[in-house]
Amino acid sequence: MSQEQTVNDTLSLEAKALIVLLCAVFYVYAFQLNQYLFEHLSFSQGVNWIFIPSGLRLLFVLVFLEAGAVGVVAGSIFVNYTLSPDTNVSNLISGFLSGASPLVAHAIATRLLGLDVSLSGFHARQLLKVSILFAVISSVLHQCWYFLTGQTDNLISSMAVMGLGDWLGTVLVLTAVTYTLKLVRRLLPK
Repeated sequence: MSQEQTVNDTLSLEAKALIVLLCAVFYVYAFQLNQYLFEHLSFSQGVNWIFIPSGLRLLFVLVFLEAGAVGVVAGSIFVNYTLSPDTNVSNLISGFLSGASPLVAHAIATRLLGLDVSLSGFHARQLLKVSILFAVISSVLHQCWYFLTGQTDNLISSMAVMGLGDWLGTVLVLTAVTYTLKLVRRLLPK
């Protein structure tokens, strides 16, 4: 059993609820920040050339596992309803896909590829592999759903751009977290 799984199992229900709430709030604010910074770079509705919240999706799952994924689902559903209050089923499924994508990527990375995806053991090569895996899974799941529901006309180009935008956002967030952790470790007394 991995260290992160052990820590996650020992959290109280209240602590997990707080993690879910904080992840949802950070996700919503990251979405708003992304809109502010990169709205002019959007490819189409819901498809961005750079998407910072995708990095938080993966980060929250790497750190908090299921509680992080539930927080992403909650934040994503909230964002979806602020953008399209009339599409209930689509908003719920899209929100679910936002939280499920990093969980699926985490499971594939750890169980099938044997990668150590804990933040303490992260190296550039693992960052690259996991971020690409996550971006592909996220874009394929989301764009297939959007195509099936008539929300996108061009499946392949939307999938490619969303994958690139998710990957760039993920690399930005995980790189920032990695360097921040290194800086904090250097500044803390030993």
